[in-house]
Amino acid sequence: MTAINGGRWIFSITGQPIVLGFNNGAAPVFPPPQPGAFNIEVYTNTTVVAVLNPDPGFQSSITDLGGALDKGFLTGTDIRLGSGDLLVVDSVTGFAGQSPSKFTLGSGNQTVIGATGDTLVGGSGHQIISALAGGETVIGGTGNQSIWGGANDSIALGTGNQQVVVTGPGTMVVGGNTVIGAAPIGSATITTAALDTVIASGGSLQPLVIAAGPNSLIDLFRGQGVYAVIGAFGDTIRGDGTTNIDGTAGGMLITVSEPGFSNGKAFITGSAGPVAGDTVHGGGGPLVYNPGPAAGKGDLIDLTSFGSPIGPSTINAFSFGSTRVVSPDTILGGWYVFGGDGDRIGTGTNGLIPVPAAQWVHADTVAGSAIGFGSNNPDVSATYDTVAGTVTRNTFHAGNASVGGFNTTTDFIFYQNETAQTTSAILATSQGTTVSGIQSTTVVLPDSTAMTLIGVTEAELTPALFKP
Repeated sequence: MTAINGGRWIFSITGQPIVLGFNNGAAPVFPPPQPGAFNIEVYTNTTVVAVLNPDPGFQSSITDLGGALDKGFLTGTDIRLGSGDLLVVDSVTGFAGQSPSKFTLGSGNQTVIGATGDTLVGGSGHQIISALAGGETVIGGTGNQSIWGGANDSIALGTGNQQVVVTGPGTMVVGGNTVIGAAPIGSATITTAALDTVIASGGSLQPLVIAAGPNSLIDLFRGQGVYAVIGAFGDTIRGDGTTNIDGTAGGMLITVSEPGFSNGKAFITGSAGPVAGDTVHGGGGPLVYNPGPAAGKGDLIDLTSFGSPIGPSTINAFSFGSTRVVSPDTILGGWYVFGGDGDRIGTGTNGLIPVPAAQWVHADTVAGSAIGFGSNNPDVSATYDTVAGTVTRNTFHAGNASVGGFNTTTDFIFYQNETAQTTSAILATSQGTTVSGIQSTTVVLPDSTAMTLIGVTEAELTPALFKP
């Protein structure tokens, strides 16, 4: 006898036996409905496509083209269920001919447990979909669903409100409707294991809340929804839309606000882990950064990764609420930066800072706190005339920054490839100015960056303020 292909499905419902009555479109349905049982009519006629309404006496129906019973299990490669609050399981029997199957849920409050290789499709009811065996494909439906994934699954979210829990590595979850600009439909809360991937489909507005496992990829780059991500160590997170990213665990690569694709504002919480800080790339859209709840190894926040920052960005690098946080952060190209002890605040390595001017502040009020302000660009484009006391700047690199709260006892100025001769030229060409009635001084660094030190007079500028 030829082995029957497909899954080996078994059905159950609380408090009643299950009877499957087969309708091949020719012979009478057999067996007929049984009193006291939950009777399901199984349409096996190959001309039937949709799930048909059951005949009188049956409480539900199934479309299973060419299906049959094999040792008490329903076989089939493409099975569609109607109504009924049923538990459905693809049993791993080891029988000859057993192969992957596609099973589509219906309108009831149903639970389906698949086997490796299966495709499980959600319906319109409140449903549980289990792909814990791994190596399965899940397609969400229109109902509210709880989806459980294993290793190496592929999960496409539906349009209901969904909860997704992934327990193994190598699984990909794709969220959101694919109609660009369409209103958001449903939402999803997603928890992953290590080495998993979550992607927001292009143009989707579907809200996603994601708790990522270690070394996972969270790619929301093409989405336009509202997202919240709790990252884990080693994650790569690419945000778009309005994205909240918790980088407390540290060791993450976070990219947000890419030019031309930024559709909201990014909110980032920095690292507090003892092993490694986060690396944050942005600058193409609005960004707000706050430190983690405790001191970590320090984060790199580079807002010049994609060119001149078009933000705006607000970087708080010194306090978590009312708690002072001392982490040695490096901030490149920030618009409004409030620094704390150990921070370095300056231009990008390409010399770029916001246009028309950045505002950098020594915000840490604890005595002895030290912050560096300056340029990370190695280019030399400024020409100093120490006799006339003037400097000519390269207009292409002529960024401007004001520095508030500069402490001449603890803070310092830095530029690349520092020499005593260049420092002397910077001091000789510095210019006194007034900012809101406060005596201040502007210095031009070798890459043509001009920094105005508010409250610092020319007389207070000394070579000792310059450090690498």
